Amino acid sequence: MSGVPLRSADIRERNAKIILGFVQSRKYISQSELVGITGLRAPTVYRIFTELEKQGLIRPVGTTRPEEAAPVSNGSEEKKGRKPQYYEVVPEAFYSIGIDFWSRSATLAVSDFSGTVRYVDELLFPEQIDSDALVASLHSLIESALAKSQIDLSRLLGFGIGAPGRIDLESGRILSYPRITKLNNFPLVAKLQEFYSVPVYLHNNASLAALAELKYGAAQGVKSLFTFLVRSGVGGAYIEGSQPFTVLGKTALEVGHLSFNCEGPHCTCGGQGCLEAYIAEDAILPFIQKAYPIQDLSELDTLLDSPHGPFIRSALDEPLHIFELAVRNIHTLFSPERYLIISRFAGYARLLQEELQNRLQDLIMKADSPVSIVSDVYDSRRIGRGATDLVIEQFLKG
Repeated sequence: MSGVPLRSADIRERNAKIILGFVQSRKYISQSELVGITGLRAPTVYRIFTELEKQGLIRPVGTTRPEEAAPVSNGSEEKKGRKPQYYEVVPEAFYSIGIDFWSRSATLAVSDFSGTVRYVDELLFPEQIDSDALVASLHSLIESALAKSQIDLSRLLGFGIGAPGRIDLESGRILSYPRITKLNNFPLVAKLQEFYSVPVYLHNNASLAALAELKYGAAQGVKSLFTFLVRSGVGGAYIEGSQPFTVLGKTALEVGHLSFNCEGPHCTCGGQGCLEAYIAEDAILPFIQKAYPIQDLSELDTLLDSPHGPFIRSALDEPLHIFELAVRNIHTLFSPERYLIISRFAGYARLLQEELQNRLQDLIMKADSPVSIVSDVYDSRRIGRGATDLVIEQFLKG
């Protein structure tokens, strides 16, 4: 604690952000509900609602929620008493921009204050890209988005960036990512703020993908989740509650570089036998091609259910064994209730999920703490929204 007492203006601002945060996240909430949730006095909540409405941040939406709007058909009498007035945020009050990038492309999403994605765009990178070209590409993508989405720049809260590799959250630096040249210890936030005066928040993209899946995807409702993001590399994220695991303000779960065979295939990190050297997109293709002349992982979606499916699975015994070992080691450390595998290819995500389920029956059937394994296809809109959520959360904390 700093020992400096809060001023009344600070308390009022904090209470207003708390109320605004509940309206933004819950949707269709009433003043009386917020009195019960926050413990604030009714006159205080009424004053805050009045101020937020005058500022154009919230608006009334009626006396019934949309799901309660259907008329009662059983002839029962309508309940007496004053109906509550519900409120929602004004979507156009603020906007945020979320970006997810990796070695091959960047995806950008523009969300309004309600969380609705208004605009999405993708930019493919050249085969070889360095840090300077990355910044120029992101700047170009942002400028195009600002021009095409026509949002009011005075309403832009900031940028949320999901980056691959190990991230220093406090300094806004990418500490290491070998697939893009000169990206080690790179001050990405500072570089972007040379162009824009709004806040820029940087996080690991596997963590943002996991948070997005917790809110909108295949992991809704779970309390602890471990996510594998499988693309050119393999990213990992552990989420407990709604908090990603970090160490001293730095992301730490570079699971793709866990080594399981010192004489195994070479990895971009300089090691051998790393997890991503077995199950990343480019790494898995040679194993599959031993059984079938596949050219692209998108073909797996139909091949797995064809007569070739069993032969393909058999050819993948070595990389799938390595993946099993990785999950068992991770489970010893974290014991999450769910594992989620995200891939750009539905067939590959399903294959990894099904094979893990077959190999981890002892964990799945564990009586006291059973584990579930699910998969999902990479969704640029969902991940983009997860990155914009980072901006909104930081704004509501401020």
